[in-house]
Amino acid sequence: MSQAPVPAHALDTEAEQEPDWKSAHWYPSGSEIKEALPGFLFVVLPITVVAEALWTFEIYAKQTFFVDIFMGAVLAVIVGNVARIPDHLQPGLVFSTKWFLRAGIIIYGLKFSYASLEGRGIDYLAVVLVAVIPAIAVALILGRVLRVSAPTAALIGTGTAICGVAATMATAPSVRAKAEEVGVALAGILFWGTLGMFFYPYLGHALGLSHSVYGAWAGASIHDLPQIVAAAKQGGGATGLKFALLVKLVRVAFIVVIVFFMSLYFSARRRREGDDTATQGSSVGAALRQFPLFVAGFFLVVLFNTFVKVPATIAGPLATYPATTSPITVAGVFLTFAIVGIGARVTRSVVAKAGPRSMFLAFITWAVQSVIVLLTAQALIPHLA
Repeated sequence: MSQAPVPAHALDTEAEQEPDWKSAHWYPSGSEIKEALPGFLFVVLPITVVAEALWTFEIYAKQTFFVDIFMGAVLAVIVGNVARIPDHLQPGLVFSTKWFLRAGIIIYGLKFSYASLEGRGIDYLAVVLVAVIPAIAVALILGRVLRVSAPTAALIGTGTAICGVAATMATAPSVRAKAEEVGVALAGILFWGTLGMFFYPYLGHALGLSHSVYGAWAGASIHDLPQIVAAAKQGGGATGLKFALLVKLVRVAFIVVIVFFMSLYFSARRRREGDDTATQGSSVGAALRQFPLFVAGFFLVVLFNTFVKVPATIAGPLATYPATTSPITVAGVFLTFAIVGIGARVTRSVVAKAGPRSMFLAFITWAVQSVIVLLTAQALIPHLA
């Protein structure tokens, strides 16, 4: 499927646009890079530089308030709403969302290894299952009640269930989400995930949770990894961070399963609705054709890192440097590029069109998940501490 870049003002109109998630190429063409360069240089790159500079300043000042990807998203939304981005700069936003997302998610796999779960994975699996299944179910069912579009509800459910921004954006191709649907879903995911980062430490203290239970709770129900690390360390110290990361490792493994499930579900849905593009072959075959290969690439990198440990000299600058060593990694910058490309196209009219219902859906999905995870962690994790 090939499609022209979406004009900057297109999200403010009734005409819905679908991003070109699929591509016949494994890399961008020369003409695509040339067309995208102005928008990347004058919109995406400056916003990312500011976000990374602020993040670096926070780290060295030892006062962490917001992570880089969140600041990039916020700044991009502000820029997109304060100034109308010219049409000739729009390809740079599309390029960043498309190509830097793929590269960023694959490189991000270097942060994970399944070796640390040996002998204990089944217990963490129970905690993760009660995080993933209710979130997906609540989002899809309540989304219908609230009349939120099916792709938006699916993205909210996936982002809440798995790992926030990365899972939301990785799932978007499988559900054929339109740019505004991705943006609206990300708004809810980013807002509630950031709120959780702030409030979980206070709630953990008020509830008298042990550091191990608190860490598992944070790792299974806060959205993005940087938010989890911040909340876990602040509310549970080294023990809280340890259990949060162990649970997160199991949780992130489900990204491949959930993306495939969403591919299968939406393929069958399109077949029922008589969509000509989904009527050929079996539902499984259609799902496989829609499955984004860069997600499989992420999973393969995690497996490779599990059995053949990548040297720190290579993995560090790419993805694994702790923030205190270097707050900037290639994967982090690439994902910030991608979210800036989305955020700059989320305007006031887009959020007003579906914002309140989607935000409410994101909150209820997260709240149900959080409560169920907390009860499960209290029942299981003390036996592992």
